[in-house]
Amino acid sequence: MNAVNEVRQLLSGLDPAQGIQPADDERRARDLARILASDQSLRAARQAGSRRRLVWGVAAAAVLMVAAGGVAVETLREPQPAYAATPALLTYRQSANAEPAGSRLRRLAAVAAAQPALDRPAGTVEHLESANWFLNSSISGGRATSAVVPQEWRSWRSDDGAGRMVKKELPPTFRSDADRREWQRRGSRVDSSQETRDFAAGGFYSRFQGAVPTDVAELRGWLTAGASAHEAPVQYLEDVAELAGVRLLNPAQRAAVLRLLADLPGITATGTVTDRAGRVGEAFSITSSAHGLPAQYTVIVDPHSGALLGYEEMLTTTAGKLNVTIPAVISYRSYLVAEYAPMPR
Repeated sequence: MNAVNEVRQLLSGLDPAQGIQPADDERRARDLARILASDQSLRAARQAGSRRRLVWGVAAAAVLMVAAGGVAVETLREPQPAYAATPALLTYRQSANAEPAGSRLRRLAAVAAAQPALDRPAGTVEHLESANWFLNSSISGGRATSAVVPQEWRSWRSDDGAGRMVKKELPPTFRSDADRREWQRRGSRVDSSQETRDFAAGGFYSRFQGAVPTDVAELRGWLTAGASAHEAPVQYLEDVAELAGVRLLNPAQRAAVLRLLADLPGITATGTVTDRAGRVGEAFSITSSAHGLPAQYTVIVDPHSGALLGYEEMLTTTAGKLNVTIPAVISYRSYLVAEYAPMPR
């Protein structure tokens, strides 16, 4: 995450999921195929004259990556060739008498706390899967060249902090052939790649070690352990999104996370939405310039379990040097699987 923070500084001038029930293999394959079919969807959209953006991503500069998340509320016009493709905007349905975000999140926390814990067969560990999108941008001579990189993430973690991480990046998708040629000229990859890492006890995702606290004040300190307290409320929302991708939380832990979100200044209820995996959830957002560029940060929560379904970031007023049209979703994470499973051999 240090690299992310460095990029965010440059840009100033990018589990509560335990409630997701284990999915069968057929459904997992279907979800991943639908969400990660960025290349094919974009080509089909162009052939059909679609005016919707269909590629997922995260913005970055000088071949640096920014991992964040956000959402938008309406469909954008087709970008001009000078601009990079970004994800289609989600549509939110806001009730006229919507409950305040803090109150609603506390009620969702009560729902989460009432959920039964997942059965844990002997010999199993925390197993998580997610689909993510990264828009990598290289800026040289005032010209930005971008490639959309879909990513699959799978992880297994034992109680002592040992584990395995498998990160697969699929072939990048480009806005134009010229961008592809420029990307290759600068030595960046255009094929798929996969990284597998095994960790000894205490080595897997060292930032979130040990049991996740169930007390809100304790949880806030645990999220920033080894560092000073966050200056901006949105940083805690980002922590929650990161945590959802790497840890399997029990109902009490998930409830604490939702109560922490409920206490954040500036959090709003964005509305009901169907996420990018076809699941209905409730969205909660914070708009902030904490990382330089004004952006809206949003989490999507399952109203039946309190599980986190997705996380997005949307640039709202300016893109700085990034070649995207405002408003623009520049990152997305979709949490697909959270269960107990055997550690792979």
